[in-house]
Amino acid sequence: MFTLTVFHAAGGHRVEEDLSVIPALLEDPQVTVWLDLVEPVEHEASLLHEVFRFHPLAIEDALQDYGHPKLDTYEDHLFLVLHAINLGSVDLRATAEIATIELDIFVGARLIVTHHPLGLRTTEALHAELAQAPKTRVWSATRLLHRLIDRLVDNYIPSIDALGEALESLEDEVLHRASPEHLDRILSAKKSVLRLRRVIAHQRSILESLARGTRALIAADELAFYRDVYDHFVYVADQIESYRETVQSVMDAYHSVAANRMNQIMKVLTQISTVMLPLTFIAGVYGMNFDNMPELRWPLGYPFAVGLMVATALGMVLYFRSRRLL
Repeated sequence: MFTLTVFHAAGGHRVEEDLSVIPALLEDPQVTVWLDLVEPVEHEASLLHEVFRFHPLAIEDALQDYGHPKLDTYEDHLFLVLHAINLGSVDLRATAEIATIELDIFVGARLIVTHHPLGLRTTEALHAELAQAPKTRVWSATRLLHRLIDRLVDNYIPSIDALGEALESLEDEVLHRASPEHLDRILSAKKSVLRLRRVIAHQRSILESLARGTRALIAADELAFYRDVYDHFVYVADQIESYRETVQSVMDAYHSVAANRMNQIMKVLTQISTVMLPLTFIAGVYGMNFDNMPELRWPLGYPFAVGLMVATALGMVLYFRSRRLL
């Protein structure tokens, strides 16, 4: 599946249905091409090497799940691997886990090629924006790249905020009544936060490099747009760093509540054992069956022993209650 959009230097754009026009478009200095590949089949993927002539290593990384963000500079194009989040794709209060989606981007002087799985809302949002944009607006490859990254970051911020709210809600639940289900959610959240922290750290370095103008492909008058996106992503990085501490705090709270509950259980069992200990002693004494024990032949011996046990147990319970130990 693909979407081929052609932008004119004088403004406006159109959508082409045939990939065979790409070689002619690349030769035309008055147009910029955006090819959006969604899980491409073999003949679509072959365009990356045969028509666009991207570096083989970049193509290999694009067609496979690379795992973490990266930015490579080649002779006539840039290759970026970014990770996006589909806003609202998961109930964070139920799982406290966010999955990322890999977005591969090739950027040249007059072309941009994107590759991603089906359903990536970052590219869907940009396609929708283009459909409503004025026909006179001029789009360059680096301006399209900025809009892609901007849309990507826009989906990070509310998702990260929602993750923070989910962690706060999870902490409240743990403090009220911790359960093994909460432990599973905490471990899932910890895994998610650590993965996001690693991805965001790499991605922040990439956006910082673009914002500082270290890539000649980006014109000086466009750097302000990239700096703005980078500033927004710094907020995301700071939030996910604080959530790492929040997850550890929730984990500590869980262990504290679980330990306190165990202490309460041990306290009750200790009290029961303490009450039963003298009763066991009394039963042991009157169960020795010595001939010189007058209570053995006393008709009231059994009621006396039982009454002594009841009185002892009752006395100990009243003592514990007076000391507020029960």
